[in-house]
Amino acid sequence: MNSAATIPLNDGRVLIRPISMDDVSPTYVDWLRDPEINQYLETRHTEQTLASVGDFVRAMIASPDQHLFAICLGPEQRHVGNIRVGPVKHPHGLADVSLFIGDRSAWGQGVATAAIKLISRFAIETLGLRKLNAGVYGPNTGSAKAFLRAGYQQEGLRRRHYLMGSEMVDALEFGLCAEDLDTKRQIP
Repeated sequence: MNSAATIPLNDGRVLIRPISMDDVSPTYVDWLRDPEINQYLETRHTEQTLASVGDFVRAMIASPDQHLFAICLGPEQRHVGNIRVGPVKHPHGLADVSLFIGDRSAWGQGVATAAIKLISRFAIETLGLRKLNAGVYGPNTGSAKAFLRAGYQQEGLRRRHYLMGSEMVDALEFGLCAEDLDTKRQIP
């Protein structure tokens, strides 16, 4: 992981810190195996084990173009999910942002929005990116609202793009440009 990604980010409630091998735990694996938690994650298509999650985290830590962070809450910095910037497309100054909140007790509390705001400011101001993109399954209204509340704009809709079981669902595409940090929709 890029050395710039070693800075913890904190809004006073939500802390974002670089993921570590210490975060690879049975709880993390259970999140990825839970059908309600993983219903909008591509990881649901493959068996998740302690070894596979460890391999993934090791690869993210080693990658210069991927920045994976643990989302933590409270004074004990309880790991409740992850957020990633990457892959970074350096020639274009672009990267994708993706996340999941695995700990159900953190759902509906604005944790995703706070994490998106923190990581977006980091990606633009520290990594020097000019634009961030995010894709969301249409039925994932929680993530869509979180990106919109974090200042992203919906830029596209891909009709009937994903399969969820036998149902075809739309893909929503969101974007945040560096200059959006300086508008009325400014990320705090």
